[in-house]
Amino acid sequence: MSVEQLEQSVLRLSPEDRRRFLDWLFEHEDELIDSSDDIHPEVKADILRRREEALTHPEKLQAWETAFPRMKKRFEDLRGKNPYTR
Repeated sequence: MSVEQLEQSVLRLSPEDRRRFLDWLFEHEDELIDSSDDIHPEVKADILRRREEALTHPEKLQAWETAFPRMKKRFEDLRGKNPYTR
């Protein structure tokens, strides 16, 4: 089955069946995608830990509009401390 055929089949599903399919796809993502990626196991473990924390405690998340200026200032501060940057 081609990707196009699969796409057409998914679009013909009822909204409830689409949700069930998306849940299934999400649950089996690791099985479906080649796991021989270049992510170091420690980095992958940290990403999964952070994801789980975000799902468990969504109140701790910050909007991009709030976080970006703070991150930008932090990077500028770090750049100012490095004598090798321009």
